[in-house]
Amino acid sequence: MDCYRDGIKTYSLEKGNFVSELGLHAGLLLDGSIQSCCTIVANDTHAQTRCLRWNRSELVDLLERETGIRRSLKAALSWDIVRKLKAQRESIMEHKISDPELWTLKRTEQSEDRYASIVQNLLTSNSANSIGDFKKRTKELDHYRTIHHIDDEHHRLALKKTGWTLEEYDAGEKLSVQAIKQDCRDSLHVEID
Repeated sequence: MDCYRDGIKTYSLEKGNFVSELGLHAGLLLDGSIQSCCTIVANDTHAQTRCLRWNRSELVDLLERETGIRRSLKAALSWDIVRKLKAQRESIMEHKISDPELWTLKRTEQSEDRYASIVQNLLTSNSANSIGDFKKRTKELDHYRTIHHIDDEHHRLALKKTGWTLEEYDAGEKLSVQAIKQDCRDSLHVEID
């Protein structure tokens, strides 16, 4: 199976690969669905392909209850990512990628959209029912950002895609227009209409 971003093949999946870990390898236990950032095509019409799918919310519940399973899954996902990255490097070195600059652009877009989808899930799912839950999930997200070298600017851009500001994210809640106006009044000591 091959993964494509806007018609450009970005990587391939082999037997036993995970299709999408979306932060689980980093301990990001968000429930609910997360929007895919690429298209996956089973390109061998003669081979049988079987894909096992878990309900993410049920899987997260299991991983929160069973630390042994969580550790084992994180290890398997991490090794899977390493295998995929190694295969990508080999594809580049063996000149299987016809336009490395375009490929790099599409991989970058794919990574940025993956992160934005994860942020969208965090901000809209039941993963963070309370401020305490939200802070726990943002700490997990910070770990994910460290692993994937997501800087503050890319974090801000992902928030912007979801309609949130950095201030709202830091506060753990979407601010209303009235609250924003009141904050401006308090800090500027002027009336805003």
